[in-house]
Amino acid sequence: MVHLSNLFHFSSHRKSFSTNSSRRNSRDSSSWTSSDTTFEDGKNWLCKQLHLHGQQQQKSEPATPRNSNERARLSPSSSTRDTLSTIPTNISMNSSPTRAKLHRLNTANLREYGECYKRLGKGSTAIISICRSKKLNTVDKLGESKLYAIKQFRKRNKTETEKEYMKKLTSEFCISSTFHHINVVETIDLVLDDQNRYCTVMEYCPGGDLFSVIMTERMTDIEQSCCFKQLMSGIAYLHSVGVAHRDIKPENLLLTLDGKLKITDFGVSDVFRCAWERTGHKSHGLVGSEPYIAPEAFERDHEYWGSNADIWSAGIVLYSMYRGGHAWIRADKSMDREFRNYLRHHPSRTFPNFKKLPATVSDLLYKMLDPNPETRITAEEVLHHDWVKSILLCEKNVDALNREHHHTTMSCNSKKV
Repeated sequence: MVHLSNLFHFSSHRKSFSTNSSRRNSRDSSSWTSSDTTFEDGKNWLCKQLHLHGQQQQKSEPATPRNSNERARLSPSSSTRDTLSTIPTNISMNSSPTRAKLHRLNTANLREYGECYKRLGKGSTAIISICRSKKLNTVDKLGESKLYAIKQFRKRNKTETEKEYMKKLTSEFCISSTFHHINVVETIDLVLDDQNRYCTVMEYCPGGDLFSVIMTERMTDIEQSCCFKQLMSGIAYLHSVGVAHRDIKPENLLLTLDGKLKITDFGVSDVFRCAWERTGHKSHGLVGSEPYIAPEAFERDHEYWGSNADIWSAGIVLYSMYRGGHAWIRADKSMDREFRNYLRHHPSRTFPNFKKLPATVSDLLYKMLDPNPETRITAEEVLHHDWVKSILLCEKNVDALNREHHHTTMSCNSKKV
């Protein structure tokens, strides 16, 4: 087993992939240029394209993870579209608030959300900061301010057109701003500052990310199972609305102070099925972080179902919570000896690294880490697994920073709770 602390993926040298092709984007029947339009025009144009491309796709397949008899009753299991250009942020949210560098942003449109005063992380394309609101509304209690997470994107570089730049920025916003679920970070707004830098305003999760918690090696079995059930609830919701995340990993799973887990960072997500469509669209391109990428994504020039890949990634997260590391580095039999060992033992369910896990956990892992994506378990089926159904979720108002974890019989499924 490879311990998390020994992996360069979890250090400042974390390796991520983003090789999405934009070949089909060139088939747009409509066009947009910024010379005679406003920022709002551009944002609205991109959101419109999200729907137009659903009708323009020439190639589609049934969005089903298993067999044709299950297509109607199961939630959409996999398929994706590279309609939208993506934003690989690769931003770490692990920075301690005590070490966070204080800074001030001289912004105009962001003033309604307050003042940005702490930097949480910096990547190649964006900076994440905390913003504290100064004005209160009727929802806020008297004397309290509200915190937001602000993702401030880099300016357009000389190698990309204004249209390409706008697509990259607004595609993530157009996807994530439609989500409303307890286990998905809320995306609130996309604004410009007075230096013409684009900023996404998001819900702030002060409990840090799951990776930081795993690295403390102090997670209890109860906490691990609760976090996993919340993760699968969020994934099932995303798949039910036709979106595959494609970069599920502990760094993209944030925690609130009352114990809620929330999925964030939709920079490489794919819309695989629009609301009016009965068929789905496969993904292509190698995206995500290497230890969490499904084996089918490593096949060259191969299209795959994005939601099936999400299930694989969630399985790796589950294993990491229980074992504090990865069973292999890369799910590629041509490059990873331990993964080849797993492939040999999977049919008989005798993989050595799984023997120290609880039997119920290993049973689910063999289903989630099925090398065959067509027979891999779906998000809805994970939630209906006997072990997952037995998991009790944490009570509200539990201080996640102190790792306390009370429980209740509150149910968790793909619907908004």
